[in-house]
Amino acid sequence: MRRIAEGPRRWVLLSLGILGVLAGSAGSAPAQSESWDAVYVAGSKVGYMRTRVIPKKEGERPLINVLVDFNLSFKRGNDSSTIEVQYGTIETPEGEVLRLDTRTLVSQQVIRVYGDVINGKMTLNIVNGSQRQEKVIPWGKDVYGPYGPELILSRNPIKPGEVRQIKTFIPDLNKIGDATLTARGIEPVALGGGVNRDLLRVDQVVAFEEGKIAPEFNTSFWVDSGGQVLKSYTDSNGGMVVYRTTKEAALRPGPQFDLLAASIVKIGRKINNPETSRDVLYKVTMTDADPASIIPNDRRQSIKAGPEPRTAILEVKTAGPADGASGTDSVDPEFLRSNPMITSDDPRVIALARRAAGSATDPWAKAQAITRWVATNLKNKNFETSFAPADEVARTLSGDCTEHGVLTAAMCRAEGIPARVVAGLVYATHLGGFGFHMWNEVYVNRRWVALDSTFDEVDVDAVHIKLSDSSLDGVSPFETFLAVSRVFGKLKLEAVEVR
Repeated sequence: MRRIAEGPRRWVLLSLGILGVLAGSAGSAPAQSESWDAVYVAGSKVGYMRTRVIPKKEGERPLINVLVDFNLSFKRGNDSSTIEVQYGTIETPEGEVLRLDTRTLVSQQVIRVYGDVINGKMTLNIVNGSQRQEKVIPWGKDVYGPYGPELILSRNPIKPGEVRQIKTFIPDLNKIGDATLTARGIEPVALGGGVNRDLLRVDQVVAFEEGKIAPEFNTSFWVDSGGQVLKSYTDSNGGMVVYRTTKEAALRPGPQFDLLAASIVKIGRKINNPETSRDVLYKVTMTDADPASIIPNDRRQSIKAGPEPRTAILEVKTAGPADGASGTDSVDPEFLRSNPMITSDDPRVIALARRAAGSATDPWAKAQAITRWVATNLKNKNFETSFAPADEVARTLSGDCTEHGVLTAAMCRAEGIPARVVAGLVYATHLGGFGFHMWNEVYVNRRWVALDSTFDEVDVDAVHIKLSDSSLDGVSPFETFLAVSRVFGKLKLEAVEVR
């Protein structure tokens, strides 16, 4: 029986109406303060945010330290999983960021991303255990932290019809985005507990390089006459809502939200014997976008426009190392080197890779042997860990599909085989639909070939639908999961023909 191995991963949008406390006048540091917010996903309370503003001084220079604690808890099948993030900045009272420091706990290890702005550049470092990588990005004085929109709105309240543009840091991607804020009109808003207020709606649209819109980060804020954000909504993962509230209300637990059950893409027609499917034709429908702009084409799958708006026809086939056109002789070094999530230089990972590969010398034979070893030896299959790095998985031999994926990739790289992870969907008969999942691709015989150690497949079937792939390299290793967030609750699949 198939087991869905992964709920969707949404690595925390911290720009969600959290810093109305930073309303001090420009040039004067605000007093020490604290605020609390309750976080809801798909209508269910899943956690809280706590924001603290602490005045500091560097000599005679007034500065502020902003600390945001973000805690989310989900039920995932029979297990529970928690994500904890602490985001911090040191900045001037005007909002100029001098230092960033983010710590994310998604397993037994803390992933830290930090950096200082020096001479118009931010050197971001990502550290996970002994692994370290860095990236330098331009950083002007006009770049705000991830709460930039809230800061602007609170210090200078916006009026209906007004449009503002700012640069703000997006911690999910460790990138700078261009945020456009458009004030709409006054709307009646329910704030919970029987409280209703007439608030101004402000819509935020975020774009990156070349004006490309990132809908996963578009947010609506509802602000009072003083510019304080009392509610926000982000249209991803079934809808994320944040309310300003009391500490007691923010910490009060609610019924656990089953992320696994909520993420299943149900289908009307059952797929019989999915593991043996080798060619499946799907009709894909999105509620708000063209599926062909989201689902990629590669050797395994091809997509074209469908008969109605926002529909597409997708064909997925099994593709081995000799099928289809070949590519380049080599790939980018990022698919071979160790990084903070795919820790292929870890001694334990190296030892397991050698044990799994045995006497095999051919890269494809090694990759198959490693896939089967991971499938057999990760015996404690559970949803308790959100996303552990490969060196941790090598020691615990437990986890879900993300842990299978990073360990398989790391062991393949340790044996000199380029490898990456794939985020997408897989069909599960017992759930009556598709669930979000992670598997692998290795570069052998000048082709990217799919492998799935969670389901012990070295000839991956046609009910694996790819949404994105990643080396998990660099300071934004979680970017690959944005494609999952993009389709959550908005995707419909129909198996038209199964072969």
